Amino acid sequence: MKIDLVYNPAAGSFRARRLTRLVEAFAVHGIATRAVPSARDGVQLSGTADLICVHGGDGTLRDTVQALGEQAGSVPLAIAPAGTINLVARELGYQRGPDSWVRSPLYRLGAMPIVSCLSIGPDSHAVATVSGTLKRRIGRYAYVVAMMRLLRRWPRDPLDIRGELADGTPFACTAETAIVSHGALYGGPFRLSGRAALQVDSVELITVERSTRRGALALTAAAMLHLPVDRLGLAAIRTCRRIEFDRCVSPVQVDGDHIPECAYAIGPSGLTLTYCV
Repeated sequence: MKIDLVYNPAAGSFRARRLTRLVEAFAVHGIATRAVPSARDGVQLSGTADLICVHGGDGTLRDTVQALGEQAGSVPLAIAPAGTINLVARELGYQRGPDSWVRSPLYRLGAMPIVSCLSIGPDSHAVATVSGTLKRRIGRYAYVVAMMRLLRRWPRDPLDIRGELADGTPFACTAETAIVSHGALYGGPFRLSGRAALQVDSVELITVERSTRRGALALTAAAMLHLPVDRLGLAAIRTCRRIEFDRCVSPVQVDGDHIPECAYAIGPSGLTLTYCV
């Protein structure tokens, strides 16, 4: 058996010693392992791996899926979490055994895979200004620092959004904050929609029509307390198959990373990822 072990040397909790132990553990079982570092220009996979293990966070997983291209639906993925938040790994629950494998329909923003989430609004502005040095020092709390700095000049840029619900019904709305969640979790152990899950063939669109500092704090508090944000009137939630924004916007947050340039439509890719957990 051959494995590509993709790792991100800049990930929040990456340790070279742990990478070495992973390679050694695979070798004990007679598995040929090729360590593949992720880089700004992408991930250079071998093309011959029977399984790909991702030693990083959601962004590293997304880069790996993007490198797989149309092969993303045929090569199983395993995750050894080493990122800052690890939303996909958290949802998978680090279980073991073929009976617990998860098959996850892949959605894309244009040509870019979305493995966990996307956001446009204050959250994406905060991610765009996160200090890499501070992130390595204090992990996820670097996002809190970036959001606190954002309170001085709160961004408000309304978007016209339209698309197709999971049942085929068209919809349209206007929002100053838009979050698209393919997985159950967002920002750590928090759930914004009870219908979101990796194995569901749809995404959850969470929108806030008027994004204010007070509203953002209330939404955060409700998520932390596991309260229904839609029933409290803090956001609207739609289960969607396709989403289109009225224009390309910047910044956009995808899987915890700042994406400076991207497309403006989200939809199913026709591929299904297999997570070995």
